[in-house]
Amino acid sequence: MDRDLDFLAQRRAPRFAADFRVQVRLTTQGPTKVAACEGHGTDISGGGLAVSADIELPVGAQVGVEFTPPYSDQSMTFRCFVRNRDGNLYGVEFITENDEDYRKAGELLAGLAAMNANVPVS
Repeated sequence: MDRDLDFLAQRRAPRFAADFRVQVRLTTQGPTKVAACEGHGTDISGGGLAVSADIELPVGAQVGVEFTPPYSDQSMTFRCFVRNRDGNLYGVEFITENDEDYRKAGELLAGLAAMNANVPVS
């Protein structure tokens, strides 16, 4: 199996093609400062999403994202870790630490699956 296919096989949740606005917030410590901007979300799963945003987000940083999933009219907010970056395109992973986090991630995944928008991502 080639390397790209190995990577796909390791994903924990199916990916879905989507196109939606995302509000991104980065809070820095000492002194506390909040930077926020509107971005564009794509390639979403129950575990995270890709965000294109004109903001400097270091890999490993914790950020907040708020968006309205494509299947809903209700916004969702997640705390995330920035896992990777390519220019202004970021891969963020939802932080799931408690029952509420898991519930939201499950609700998101169920809604995406119901949309039947599953597409392979390379």
